Amino acid sequence: MDTEKLLDVGVQGIHLLFDRQMISEAFDQDADCLREQIEGRVEEVHGAIQRLVSLETPEEGQRFVACLAPSVRHVLVLLYFELLDGRLRQDATLH
Repeated sequence: MDTEKLLDVGVQGIHLLFDRQMISEAFDQDADCLREQIEGRVEEVHGAIQRLVSLETPEEGQRFVACLAPSVRHVLVLLYFELLDGRLRQDATLH
């Protein structure tokens, strides 16, 4: 999967891997609670990221993400938006 293209369309508000419900649920999570849920599962999150970027199409990515444990899915959504935020800040015009 071309992660650069995913991020390029993501900064335009088109999120090919996550539907609105996934995004909303991820942002509704309490940060401390999510941290507790994911503690000890770093390898699972890392493996999910590796698998996700190895998929050929965004549609395959959507199906894969939908099957993940909710806490892992929430972390992926939040990491994705952190990447988008970084990209937007990097590309921002400085005055």
